[in-house]
Amino acid sequence: MSASEIIKELPKLSEAERRAVLKKLRELSVQDEDVRQCDQPATEQAAKLDRLEEAAADYQAVDLRSRGIGEAQASDLRARLRTFAEDWDRPEAAIYDEDPTR
Repeated sequence: MSASEIIKELPKLSEAERRAVLKKLRELSVQDEDVRQCDQPATEQAAKLDRLEEAAADYQAVDLRSRGIGEAQASDLRARLRTFAEDWDRPEAAIYDEDPTR
């Protein structure tokens, strides 16, 4: 049944039936608003993830050899920096990625 057909039938309804229809329309309106409110945070989170993925794509591997760092020194650096990995990977550390002047 189309919307225009439903509208044409409304005058034929009793007062109680029209109240029931109105109640249902209000319920649907609230549900639609609830869905919009739920969708908004999901959309915002998806946008944040997109920005993070774009930022991650900007990172490139560093050519250590061109900077005078050999395999032994690189291995030593990797081992020493591994102790910081857990702290560095925390969400709070993201500020260092956002503001390179710090």
